[in-house]
Amino acid sequence: MNPYLIILSCFLVAGLATSAWGWLIIARGRRTLNWPSVEGIILQCAASDDDSLPHIEFRYAVAGRDFQCKHTFPGGTTPSQQLVASYTVKYPVGAKVRVHYDPARPEHATLEPGLARGDWMIFVLGVIATIFGIIFLLFGYQNAPG
Repeated sequence: MNPYLIILSCFLVAGLATSAWGWLIIARGRRTLNWPSVEGIILQCAASDDDSLPHIEFRYAVAGRDFQCKHTFPGGTTPSQQLVASYTVKYPVGAKVRVHYDPARPEHATLEPGLARGDWMIFVLGVIATIFGIIFLLFGYQNAPG
């Protein structure tokens, strides 16, 4: 079997898998836009010890049950002191905030529903890889050595 064909096939499969993964990330982010919200309170907002991302904890109640949650940042968020400073101003300790929670699992919540800034990038890169894989398999394979 031609190694060129194997490499292009792997590239195509990787592009399809990356596209599917990106689509799941987008769908998950969009679902949070429809989550109900309640009032919560910020318990902690400071730089974390390990990576300079802000460590934000908040408390909220749903149907008489109290929950405590940590705000998570999307993968690829660049840690910096400026990021910590901006979130410290945005979410000062003791501030009342809107908490959006998953109605099926109220222990899962977020302060910032919707898509993060780079959520589309994984999907777009996957689509581009898939398109290139298809094009090179259909048109470039005939000119390949071997």
